[in-house]
Amino acid sequence: MAALGRPGYINLGHAEDLGSNYDMAAMERHAHEVLDAAWKAGVRYFDAARSYGDGERFLGSWLCLRAISPQSVTVGSKWGYTYTADWRVDAEVHEVKEHSLPVLQNSGARAGKISETI
Repeated sequence: MAALGRPGYINLGHAEDLGSNYDMAAMERHAHEVLDAAWKAGVRYFDAARSYGDGERFLGSWLCLRAISPQSVTVGSKWGYTYTADWRVDAEVHEVKEHSLPVLQNSGARAGKISETI
């Protein structure tokens, strides 16, 4: 979900793949198209993290729109990195690594909010 949820990412060809269109709604549609293709190919495990921009939200909206049951999919997530680029490709720093208790606690609180929307 990192390459699908952040306008600036390290994958080669990322900008070309997106047509350099970093509009959030366009990126969400693109993420849904990629997730549809992955689902059709049999992928049932999706990797997410707080530092993946809006990747978790895009995944959550896709799961809701497709009415995919929680029993049908596995989502793995990580904590310790915080996305800081604020949707800017030219940001000097895109994420900050911190494995402190407050960051872990915030991750848990965010996960609860995300799961409520699914």
